[in-house]
Amino acid sequence: MYSRNTAPSPISNGEPLSVRIVSFAGRSVAIEYDIPEGREITDFLYHDLTPADSADPHVTFTIGRKDDRQFTLWRDDERLYQGESKASLANILVGETIHHLTDKSEHGLTLHAAALCRDGSGIIMPGKSGAGKSSLCTWLLGRGFSYLTDELVYIPEGSLFIEAFTRPINIKTHGIEAVSGHFDFDANKSETMASRHVTMIPHRLLNPHTETGPVQLSLIIFPHHQAGVELALQRLTKAQVGLALMECLVNARNLNGHGFGEATRLARQVPAYDLTYSRFDQLAEHLDSILP
Repeated sequence: MYSRNTAPSPISNGEPLSVRIVSFAGRSVAIEYDIPEGREITDFLYHDLTPADSADPHVTFTIGRKDDRQFTLWRDDERLYQGESKASLANILVGETIHHLTDKSEHGLTLHAAALCRDGSGIIMPGKSGAGKSSLCTWLLGRGFSYLTDELVYIPEGSLFIEAFTRPINIKTHGIEAVSGHFDFDANKSETMASRHVTMIPHRLLNPHTETGPVQLSLIIFPHHQAGVELALQRLTKAQVGLALMECLVNARNLNGHGFGEATRLARQVPAYDLTYSRFDQLAEHLDSILP
């Protein structure tokens, strides 16, 4: 049962707090708010996440107000944000949520990766920030795939089933031009949250279908978006896959052998490709031959 583990953070109006528990990979954090914008932000960010039977929250975030213009965000008793932008607050909150869930994650691989599925078959696309995961997700959603995440997946020990941290798709400002042909940012402005650095898009605006139930990992693609290059699609060896997965593993310090045994297991069981491209029109012919 949730119980607050610090002194109350400074918030403005003294109204009863509402609490949302966000759970992923066996860990949880709590988000408190006493203003309508707090519910709006948490519903926007965590619409597809439901509380799980996991550990009690080890971190509490509080959304409040300083005055009629400025919002505040606290982590326990440390202020993380004060300003007028709900989008900026939301971006900080979801990033902090991810950090504090993965910091304690164990008993499986937590990977910096996007994930999609179709007919129960799942694809993960591991990669560092800037690799083009979110943009590739946007394009694939228009080709019949269902969205799972553009940021974080968890694969329990011994399993091939994907658990996804489903958040709005995050398109960085420099990537807007690349996906503007697949999403009308102006027409959907009221449904998104845009800050200076990122626009957050609910995935249902791109594909209203959401696949439920267990999703088994069927394919791994390591994407690399680079301007001006020709498309290159290369099947990776098991050794290459294992090493590439380790580069995207965010909870290695919590795992036996730093997770290398589990990464090797996935490499042996799941086909994987390295993909380099510069334009989406390069992808259709080649990707269709390997997509599940």
